[in-house]
Formats: sequence, structure tokens, C-alpha cells
Amino acid sequence: MTVSPALESSSFRLALPVLHLGARRPASVSWPGPWRRGRPPGAARFHPSWVPIIMIHLRSLVLLLLAVAGPSALADEPVRSIEGRVTYLARIALPPEARLVVEARGLDGVLLGETRSVSEGAQVPLPFALTIPERVAAELRAALFIDGQARWVSDVVEVAPGDAPVDLGEILLNPYTPMGFTSTLRCGAERVRIGFAGERALLDLAGRVLELDQAIAASGARYTNADESVVLWIKGDTARVELDGTALPACVPVPPEADAGWRAQGNEPGWSLRLQGDRMTLTTDLGASTLEARLPQPEIADGGFRYVLADDGIRLTIVEQICRDSMTGMPHPQRVRVDARGEPLQGCGGDPLRLLTGREWTVEDISGQGIIDRSHVTLLFDRNGALSGSGGCNRYHGQAQLTGERLTIGPLGSTMMACSEALMNQERTFFNALARVDAFDIDDSGALHLRGGGESLILARH
Repeated sequence: MTVSPALESSSFRLALPVLHLGARRPASVSWPGPWRRGRPPGAARFHPSWVPIIMIHLRSLVLLLLAVAGPSALADEPVRSIEGRVTYLARIALPPEARLVVEARGLDGVLLGETRSVSEGAQVPLPFALTIPERVAAELRAALFIDGQARWVSDVVEVAPGDAPVDLGEILLNPYTPMGFTSTLRCGAERVRIGFAGERALLDLAGRVLELDQAIAASGARYTNADESVVLWIKGDTARVELDGTALPACVPVPPEADAGWRAQGNEPGWSLRLQGDRMTLTTDLGASTLEARLPQPEIADGGFRYVLADDGIRLTIVEQICRDSMTGMPHPQRVRVDARGEPLQGCGGDPLRLLTGREWTVEDISGQGIIDRSHVTLLFDRNGALSGSGGCNRYHGQAQLTGERLTIGPLGSTMMACSEALMNQERTFFNALARVDAFDIDDSGALHLRGGGESLILARH
């Protein structure tokens, strides 16, 4: 692999994940030539046996940089083939237009490879094959789409790093009945969720939720708002999204997250709601009363989804809007109202972690002191709670633990690069602030506030 001149310059520093290999303290590696950094007092000495591990991390970082540069950069990487077959257990025939999408993602969700095909009358098991760069780990997910909506979805399949071809065998797909939003599109770097109800659509782009009505189109299905400042145009397995006259890159459907169920709850009186597939379970009277029912198709109203269960006297409304639990203050992504036999129940729904993931946060303030001009401090949460980013000098990683009442972060590990005293002091303040976090909130502007002891410790935006 050719290293670009930028990587060889003395101003470019590679930040390696901390290596815990029996040393009492994180290792500091002295590089030859312009990368020489010296060894801090008390740091572990470099050991030759660490080279393979260091090279794996270097390769992951370089692949991430190449992915940012564009697909053509990744195309020069040596690749290996991944193949398998998808199937499901139900005795249901696929229509000829059913589309299979399989994608593999790596570090920080970087797209490593994908394949798309039309069944053309073939039935499961359906074969697939794609390529990904050698010697990197990947997470693979598959989905079958019918009429532009995901109907069958796999769990995540882990692919270990290596350079040999991999046959994954048969991958089981499970029925997918999402709550509200039925499709996920990838439009360049953006992810867009779409829900449909009759001749209306609801579009969610980075928390901006828009109601659209179906419009006349020469081909495909076209949806727009009243002044046509927002347009969604679906043709086959591709779509076009326009916002205020600017078109996003071409959109294609991607496998959604497997259905892990959705929950909502409220207080005074206490109640809880669970949606799993096409079923709902409503528990009221502090657990004394439980109602189970089949979910009907939703309506779109007031910027959200409304389910009307006429036979059970229940109307459920779910709106994409920040909702804070009335007892704990924990923010949730949805505001929920349940009208059950004339009794209105208010509460919050969805996984609070969803408010943190899917974007990189850039820190603007640390402990009320601002940040040094042109320093770059970031936070990136993944769906499992792993936290990584830049402290302004070093890369760091750790784990965020989210319960029904608290958010805690740590312990943290970081690389051991040397920077100016001002940057090192700011980074130390940042890491200390992360260790004190016990709560978070999202304000009306979309900014993230990490709090501790009732005070704002870190302010970040995406």
C-alpha cells in the first residue's frame, strides 16, 4: 500500500489505540524519522511482539481515512471475497421484484462493501457475494425489500479480520415489522428514515421530521410538502431527496436495524408500553392491568404516527420530539400519548442512546472555559455504548453506561502523544470532565450537554 506524502509529513500524527499488553502504563511508541516522539517517564518500552497489533490498528485508521477520501481510494486496497446465502423459515414466495441488499461495515460504520440484486422469481435461499478490504473486521447485515420496504432482516453477522475468502453459509432472515418508520435510505453520508401511511409520508433526516403528501409523478412515487421545498421521489430501489432546492446524493435503501422491540413509559399514573413486531402490550395500574393487541397500520398526523385500535378503545400517538422523563429527567427520542378508554396517558418512548449515536459531536465548551482556537475535541458514541474521539491531542476510547436514571463514562484509555502544554492541560480537563458525567440532555438547538453534579461539564454540537 502506498503512503501519501501527507502521511509522511512531520505535522501528521498517527494516534494509536492504547495497547494493554501487561505493561503497568499505556505504551508510547517512538517512531523513526519525523515521527519520533520520545518516551514519557514511566511509560512502557516498545516490544517487537506488539508490531502485528499496531499494524492492525494502523490499517483500520488508514482505511477510515481512505473511506473519507472516497470509494476510488478504497478500490486500490487488496480485497477478499465474502459469500453466503440468505433464507427465512416462512413458507412465503418472493415476488419477482424482491430486492436483496447485503452490506458490510467496518470501523466507525465505514461502508466496506455491498451487493444489490433482484430475485427475478428466484426463491430462498438466495446467494450473494461481495468483497471487502483484507485484514479488517466487518459487521454484515442483509435485508430483503419488497415495494421499497424492508420485509426480512438479518441480525448482525461478525466477519473476523483476515485475507482468506469467507463462506458464511446460510444467514437466517427474520420478519421485519418496524414501528412507524418503515424504510432507511443512505444518501451519501446522510441516513434518512421514511414512514408511509396511505398517500402520506413522514421523512426523518437527522432529527428534522417532515410530513409530505403524495403528488402527481410521471413515474415512481413522489411526495412533497405544500410549497415543494421538500421532495421525496422514489423510483424502483433508488430515491431522490431535495431539501430547500438542494438535492442530496442519490439515495439507496439499506438494511435497517433488526427489530429489538420499542418501549415507552409514563408516571403518575405509572404505565408502560411495548411494541414488538406487529404486537403491542400496554400495562397500566402499576402492572395490575395488561392489554395485548395487534397493531393496525399507522396514520400520519401532527408530525408523528397514530395507531387507532377501535375495538380496544385505544389511540396511540408517537411524535419524534425530545421527551424528558417526569421523574428522572432522562431524555428520550419520542413523545408518547396513549388514550386508553377515555384516560389520557402521557410519557416518553424510544432508546435514549439513539440521541447520542449516529453522529460525531464537536466539543465547544469544557467546564465553562471554552476551548482553544482550532483545537479539535470530539465525541463519537456507537450503538453498543462504546465512546471514542479526539481529546485535542490524543485519541481516546472508553465505554458509556446508560441506565434508566444515569449516564456514566469510563474508564478511558488514550494514546500518549506529546503536544503543547496548553493542549495537554485542556485535554486533561476534558478527560476529568468525562469522568464526572452522570447525565445528559439535548437542548432545543440540538446541542448535547453532558452534566455532572447538576452542572454542565461539556457542550458539543454535530
